Amino acid sequence: MISDWFWIKKDPDAVPITSAKNFDRKHYPYFIDAEVFSQLDDSVAYYRRGSYFVPCDIVFEPTFLIGDRLYQLFTLLEPKMEFKGLQLYDETLNKTLPMPLYWVPYLEFTDAISEQTEVVQGKPTKLVIKSEMLGEKRILHCKLPAADIWLLSLEAAECLLRRQPVGITLERVEIGD
Repeated sequence: MISDWFWIKKDPDAVPITSAKNFDRKHYPYFIDAEVFSQLDDSVAYYRRGSYFVPCDIVFEPTFLIGDRLYQLFTLLEPKMEFKGLQLYDETLNKTLPMPLYWVPYLEFTDAISEQTEVVQGKPTKLVIKSEMLGEKRILHCKLPAADIWLLSLEAAECLLRRQPVGITLERVEIGD
């Protein structure tokens, strides 16, 4: 029996980190493939914060980043996933402001997006995944021309939700043939 799967999406109410020095698409492209990941090193970048800023547990732009609080969970859920660290500092170097540690994950893309998926301008409006691609996996990384998609099995989603993550929502996806 195949259980439910969920798409990790940005909470629309989350206050984004805006880019500053070394924290942009040039240094951290939207899609992280094997070639890009191999060129990354553990590093430091600087960010600008909005008027009210609480570091989110997952950042979606300029690329997908997992907060330090969830790092161990993701390593347990998907042992094949690799990571590179990224320490963020406020561009003003104010030591009283948050200095979150994030991890750039790399997991090979899986061709799990079904042809039943409805896509507009490269982004899914209705996401359907192929049942034969799920197997015993708990995390899938997929992509469309304009969408970097991270999916969690029901078991993985429950583990994530127990940690009360900040800045994300989970959307149930359909499972097709």
